[in-house]
Amino acid sequence: MVLLHFLGRYLFQSIHNSPVEEILTYENCKVLDVGCGAGVWLLESATNYQSSHFLGIDICTVFPSEVNVLNGLPFEDNSFDYVHQGNMVEVYTIDQWNFIISELIRVCKPGGYIEFTEPELAPKTGPILKRFYDALIELSESRNVRIRMYKNLIKILNSTQMVQNIESKVAIVPLGTKKGGNVGQTYLEVHDGFFLNDPMPEIMSKVMNMSREEYIELFGEAKKEIEEGVAPDCEIYRIWCQKKF
Repeated sequence: MVLLHFLGRYLFQSIHNSPVEEILTYENCKVLDVGCGAGVWLLESATNYQSSHFLGIDICTVFPSEVNVLNGLPFEDNSFDYVHQGNMVEVYTIDQWNFIISELIRVCKPGGYIEFTEPELAPKTGPILKRFYDALIELSESRNVRIRMYKNLIKILNSTQMVQNIESKVAIVPLGTKKGGNVGQTYLEVHDGFFLNDPMPEIMSKVMNMSREEYIELFGEAKKEIEEGVAPDCEIYRIWCQKKF
């Protein structure tokens, strides 16, 4: 997730797309980062905008405040000028997304902004890597998780009737060095880590009806496929909106 943060900053040339630069710089605003992980986005933001106040929460105990957002955000209504959430697409079910978005809107001040940054699973790829993507989709759907959330996220935001000025931007990252250069190689490291770091090999190999060793060997073939240029154009998207006054 640390690499994803820096990759997103490079691709979008900013750590945020919401029009909050002025209030972050001059207006002593309050910012909430939901699902902050190790706090990389949070720490960079706090360093860049020292007149504002930043708070991060996560279900893990790494940093800085442990909160299960599925139990509701422990803040009063209209508490924050800007609410950020990133890289949570594999965490929430469809029903949970509806609840989480309602909570993000609730704690955001009228006129404040809410922003999401998420990766989107590439729609087209080589035949070997497609086997992994298909298995990931099957695994996710068995948990009622939808990993291609871009259009659904916009739909949910619209359905609340509590936000306006919904905007989005998509950055394309060709996977691997051959098509994507250094940026593609960086994303490949994130991509490989997702599929190869525990517990994914154990879980995914069962979905794909093979042993862990066969899974790792087949993923090596998928990497060769990518290195030969049969690689997907991956997407990272940002969606931001303003809470109605």
